[in-house]
Amino acid sequence: MRRFSQTAQRSHSRRGTVLIVTAIGAAAMVGMLLLIVETGVVMDTRRRAQNAIDSAALAAAQALVRQMSGSSATADAQQFIQQYNNLTGGTLSLHMPPATGPYAGRYGYCEAVIQLQSSNTLFSSFANSLAPVVNARAVAGYRSVSSPEMIIALDKSSSPGLNCVGNGTLVIDGGVITNSQGWGVDENGASVPGAINGYAGNIGSNGTFRGRSFRICGGVNNPAGFLPYLAGGDQPLRCKVPLVPDPLINLPTPTISTGVNATSRGRVQISSTGYTGTLQPGIYSEINISGGNVTFQPGIYVITGGELKITGGNVVANGVMFYITLKDYNPATGLPDSQDGETLPPTNNAQRGGITVTSNATLRALNNPSSPFHGMLFYLRRINDSAVTVAGNAVSGQVVGTIYSKWSQLTLTGQGVFNTQFVIGNVKWSGNGDMTLSPSGYEFAKAGLVYLVE
Repeated sequence: MRRFSQTAQRSHSRRGTVLIVTAIGAAAMVGMLLLIVETGVVMDTRRRAQNAIDSAALAAAQALVRQMSGSSATADAQQFIQQYNNLTGGTLSLHMPPATGPYAGRYGYCEAVIQLQSSNTLFSSFANSLAPVVNARAVAGYRSVSSPEMIIALDKSSSPGLNCVGNGTLVIDGGVITNSQGWGVDENGASVPGAINGYAGNIGSNGTFRGRSFRICGGVNNPAGFLPYLAGGDQPLRCKVPLVPDPLINLPTPTISTGVNATSRGRVQISSTGYTGTLQPGIYSEINISGGNVTFQPGIYVITGGELKITGGNVVANGVMFYITLKDYNPATGLPDSQDGETLPPTNNAQRGGITVTSNATLRALNNPSSPFHGMLFYLRRINDSAVTVAGNAVSGQVVGTIYSKWSQLTLTGQGVFNTQFVIGNVKWSGNGDMTLSPSGYEFAKAGLVYLVE
């Protein structure tokens, strides 16, 4: 009987030990399960925070490209975090320019940082601690596209943004971008709704466009009118593409400190075929040349209130830039021009002049690598929407440089080769011959988009 009693005691003791071990193992398994759940919650919070901060940085950088204020950029970033990503309770910090990293101090870039408390779980409650804080960071900014764009038509409200009304062919040795949001069809004939009335790209006669690429925000009326630069090449037309910001929005206003000669030269009108003379850089109220032999010395020519008109004569201008502005321009400060930004042109009758070049003049852009205007030929004040007309029979190397007129209509007519880039409001091709636009070698303005860079 004693032996049986000892055996029973040992069996009872073994069952108690198993129960304790089982209880400890179960608690460990529950703890591990709670830890796994906690880790999943933190990882999900981190993923959501990174997605939200990426979109916030992109939104803020887009606002900067559009020359909006820092407060507007912050509001856009917060909207993307709270409304579009449904993320609340975090602490958002924006730095424009970035405060850390390889893009620190570089304007045009935005650093966005968020701190977000992940949700409490049973593990946090069990451990009597707060859930981990998640940090996420992103940097976004404007980067140029490497391909040369010979025409960038910026005005999204213009219809057409790219218009063919002639019977000739405009050949573009590069790309064309049109922000017009007009309707039409895409490269495959599918319907494209428009935000404005009319086509974004229009072929209105027997003419054609030939180029390496046509990127149009809206639609076109006739995709067959957009031909590849080389016969047999791929279809160059792409419709329904995103808007492209103004690549020259940060180009400064010419001032004395950037090369303007503040000497007042008055009004110049030359029509006599027997005239021979030289013009100097300075500030003019008008330049109108229809005859004679005229040489422009290298430098910056500012025209206030009037127009630049070259319709005849033998004109040679090497290494020049013409800046067309209004009468209130201040050459010392650049005001009020430097405050234009994305402001729409005034609708009143404020005197402002355009550009008409219809002769066989030799016009080559400012050639000064240390100048912010190196490669610029014509520059209209941003709120100056006066027409720009370029016509003639140029040969390669005769008309060289970038023409920048943010809200103007450009009318192209003539034949030959123009080494000219146009950053303009909208474009009308009305020629009956063949005109070619080829790169100038300066590659002044490159279209770009906002990208995440960190």
